[in-house]
Amino acid sequence: MTRQDYVERIVRFGYTETEARFLYLVATHSGYFTQAHFLRFAEVEKGGLSSRLVAKAAKFGHIRTLRFGLHRLVHNLYRRRFYELLGKDNLRNRRHLSPLLIRTRLLILDFVVAHPELRYLETEHDKVEHFQFVLGIPKALLPCRIYKGAKNETETSRYFIDRSPIFLDGEASRRVPVFVYCDHGERSLLGFVSFLENYRPVLKNLPAFRLIYSSPNAKKFPRAEGFFGRRLSATSRVDPSDIERYFTVRHLWDSGQTGALTSVDRQLLHRGDKQYRDPFFEEIYRRVTADKVSSGQLNALIQSALRARKRAFDTYLLPESYDILDHVSQPGNRDRSGTIVPNASSTLNSTSSASATDTQVHGNTGTTA
Repeated sequence: MTRQDYVERIVRFGYTETEARFLYLVATHSGYFTQAHFLRFAEVEKGGLSSRLVAKAAKFGHIRTLRFGLHRLVHNLYRRRFYELLGKDNLRNRRHLSPLLIRTRLLILDFVVAHPELRYLETEHDKVEHFQFVLGIPKALLPCRIYKGAKNETETSRYFIDRSPIFLDGEASRRVPVFVYCDHGERSLLGFVSFLENYRPVLKNLPAFRLIYSSPNAKKFPRAEGFFGRRLSATSRVDPSDIERYFTVRHLWDSGQTGALTSVDRQLLHRGDKQYRDPFFEEIYRRVTADKVSSGQLNALIQSALRARKRAFDTYLLPESYDILDHVSQPGNRDRSGTIVPNASSTLNSTSSASATDTQVHGNTGTTA
């Protein structure tokens, strides 16, 4: 079924077309939303549209509402039946999440609402299928977490659990995957560092990709770009003589001549397997072992491969930080309307979120690593 087919299913509940398209994005990418998200999606600055949507969703029993500081309301689209109609009843978006995860989901929705037309890989299955079977990335390299059963010894592998958006850009025959990381507005880059480490085995094996670093804090953009360059363009500073030595040692290993390897050779092999095992160097290694290649020719092959590799880094300025959610540490009680109100012990420190003009999806740095 297409996205429009699912939207039509949502309309049958009693929603308008615009409301249905919005709720489809919420269910698919976030599970949580604010009225401001819907106003931006509907391209109106104010009015009763968002209030009518929330009232309708509450009447149908599709949402539950959490109240944060300054009476800030966040709505969770949680009803299982709603997700079942979309074929997404196994998504964790409908579950109770920590304030930190809710904040991340709201940031993700900010990006998606601003770019609803993109060709997203919407589910875990879509992502695994594309990277494993379309792009040929071994499943073992995909970001994964293993969950163990509470009552038995079964294990379940889940992939791409961070829910970061991934979409495909370009013509049908040459679509490039674009990864979107949505970071909060605080100074730390630890979340982005962790993201790059989790995705690095995939990224280093792709011939081309783009990464969009999104944050409500533009001051973090240069530091994020610098870290991206250091982690993912290190091969542009490789030493051809080091690669030549690695290829020689590896050929001895692959041909069974392990007795000729010294401890230094084995250390070089171990390091080289981590640094030079990607499609570009694999192709060079195949050519080197098949034909006699001089040092000058090897250097030319390396430089040609590096020029062919396209790794672009872009930035996108998100409109809000949702930093007020960080101060909620406990679930609250429900008031008479069913709204969840944080406990008195969870005092919320309110800070105003600066609103900023969005950059285009293609970013404002546009650098290529």
